[in-house]
Amino acid sequence: MVKLNWFKNTLCLCFLWAPVVEATEKDLKLVTTTGRAAIISDEQMQETRSRALEDALYNAALMGGAEIDGFSSVQAGTQLDDHFVVRPSSKIVDYDIVSEQFDDLHYAITIEAAVGEVGKTDCQNRPVTNATMFAPTIKIDDKVPAWISQTPTGLIQNIYTQLTTKPDVQMIFKANVMLNPAELKKDHRYSYKALTEGTTQIREGDFAFSTRLEMKKIIIKEGFQEDHFVDTIIESTVFIDSDFKETQTVMSQARIPIRNVSALKLIDRMTSPNRSEIRSAFSKLVSIHAAEIAGAMQCTPLAAIMVAKQDGLHVPVGARQGLRENRLAVVSDKTVPWTILRVVKTNKDSAVLKPLNRERSISQLSGQKVSFMEFN
Repeated sequence: MVKLNWFKNTLCLCFLWAPVVEATEKDLKLVTTTGRAAIISDEQMQETRSRALEDALYNAALMGGAEIDGFSSVQAGTQLDDHFVVRPSSKIVDYDIVSEQFDDLHYAITIEAAVGEVGKTDCQNRPVTNATMFAPTIKIDDKVPAWISQTPTGLIQNIYTQLTTKPDVQMIFKANVMLNPAELKKDHRYSYKALTEGTTQIREGDFAFSTRLEMKKIIIKEGFQEDHFVDTIIESTVFIDSDFKETQTVMSQARIPIRNVSALKLIDRMTSPNRSEIRSAFSKLVSIHAAEIAGAMQCTPLAAIMVAKQDGLHVPVGARQGLRENRLAVVSDKTVPWTILRVVKTNKDSAVLKPLNRERSISQLSGQKVSFMEFN
C-alpha cells in the first residue's frame, strides 16, 4: 500500500508540475474561464450567481499558477491516505464578465481576467524606437595630437551610423540643430525663422538626444618611462516626448594609450600603439556607447495621457511606437484602482483603448496616464 501511494504522489505531482512552474512567472496575462454553480431555488438566484462568479475567478487565478500543499495520514491498520490542497498563487488584477447562462440546474458565468502581477520591469524592450540626434558638443584639449583632434566629428557620425544599423531603431540626424528643450518647446507659429526654415519637432513616445565628446591628454611618468594617453568621455542625454522629459544620461569613458616614451627610441617604436590600433580603440568605445544609448531608449516605458471620446480612450502614440491591437496597458492612481486596458485600434501616431472591465467609467479615466505593459 505504501508503494502504491508513493506512485500516486509522483503521478499527481507530474500532472500539477506545469502550474507550479507557471507560478514563478510575473507577467500579466489574459485568461478566459467559466464558473458554475447548482441552482437551489429561484429565490436564491443571486446567491447562485455569486457562487458561479466566485468559481470562475478561482479557476482564473489557478490558471495563473498554483501552490500545492500535501500531507499523509494513517488510518486504521497500516492504510496511508494522501491529501493535496491546491491554492492559487497569482492575483486577479481586473476582469470582465463575457457571458452568463443558466438552465433548470446550473448557472454558468464566463469571464476574461487579467492574471499576474503589475510591477516594474528593468527593461520594457520596446520593439520600435524613433530618435532624433541633435548637434554634438565637442571639447578637445590642445595637447591632443593633431591627427587625433580631427577624429571627433567622425566618431559622432559613427554613433549615428551604428544606431541606424539596429533593426528596431529609426534615426533622424539634425547635426545643425542644438538640443535646447526650452527653445524647441516654444510656439513657432509666428516665428519668421520657423516659417522659412522649418522647425524640429519630437512626437509623443519618440526620443531626442545630444552627445558631448571630450578628449584630454594625460601623461603618466614612472622613472625614465612616460606613458601618453587620451582620456575620452562620450556622454549623451536622452529625452522623450514633445515636452522633452529627460530620461537618462549615458556616459562611456576610456583611457586610450597613444604613445610610450623611454630612453631608447627603438623600444618606443616597438611598444607604442600604431594609428590603426588607436582608431580601433576609439571605435570600440563608440560601439559601446551606441549600444548603451539604444538600450536606454528601448528600456524606457511607453506611456501617454488618455483622452475620452465616443469610441474609447485616445492616446497620441501608435504603430510607430510599436503598438498593436490587443496590447495591454495599465493605469492606477490614488482615486482609480488598478485598471487594465486593451488596445482596440491603432493608427500610425495614435491608438484607441478600452477598459477590460466594461463597467469602468471612460470619463473617469480621461486625463489619466496609461503605461503599456512590457513588450515581448
